[in-house]
Amino acid sequence: METRRSNILVLALGNDIMGDDGAALEVADLLEKEFADEIDIFKISSAGFMLLDLLEGYEKVIIMDTILSSGEPGRMRELSLEELSGRLSPSPHYAGLHEVIQLANKLEIKFPELIKIFVIEIDEPFTIRQGLSFQIRYNVHLYSQKISEQLKQWLKEYETVSPV
Repeated sequence: METRRSNILVLALGNDIMGDDGAALEVADLLEKEFADEIDIFKISSAGFMLLDLLEGYEKVIIMDTILSSGEPGRMRELSLEELSGRLSPSPHYAGLHEVIQLANKLEIKFPELIKIFVIEIDEPFTIRQGLSFQIRYNVHLYSQKISEQLKQWLKEYETVSPV
């Protein structure tokens, strides 16, 4: 992993050969153009316990991902950690974010004080193809703007706390 440049991490989860599942990765590409020198941005195609290493030491984290749509593909929303607590991992070998946070607390690992989870709803998570559908591609820029606003707010908070 690269040397940490920031107390803020953006973590994009997705798979760019699974069609719309790569939406968060494309958003991360847009955010890298805007925040490359200020914020750590990582794109990964897996999660689970490796999140322990990725999240350790950061103060604030945004996790971006896709979620199976309940009827409105392209809709963006923020999920709370409480919403994740009711979702069980599909396999005993896989750990979701909720399980990783519980383990970090038990192991007394320095974990972020604030984790925000932003998702974009998709309706074809298992389609193998490169590139996003029109509906999802159309919303990627809106998704990026929403994340950008949150990042600018956090950066501004750090400016007021730290003397220049």
